[in-house]
Amino acid sequence: MAFLKPIEINGTGVVAAYWRLTHLQLDRVAGVLETQLHGYLDEAARRGGKAPLQRLNFRFEQDAMDDPGRLAIDDLYRAIRAQPAGLDADGEALPPVFGTATDI
Repeated sequence: MAFLKPIEINGTGVVAAYWRLTHLQLDRVAGVLETQLHGYLDEAARRGGKAPLQRLNFRFEQDAMDDPGRLAIDDLYRAIRAQPAGLDADGEALPPVFGTATDI
């Protein structure tokens, strides 16, 4: 599984469109999950062994998972898709970065 979502990398004009979950770290005591998505030009670049263009980090509570005792890849992607992109000036949640991404 991966996300298809074109995102420009740091104002460079280069766009990573293929985003794949590459890392997961779980702190069971604290109940915190940290994940990373790596962004590639496209799926062919990733399969061809090219280096990722960007890495995005996500952190959320283990309780955000459908079944906190079992970590399924689909659940991780679902949690990343739902995570707000931060807060606006009024403290309101910004839309998730991958909220409109296509699953591939």
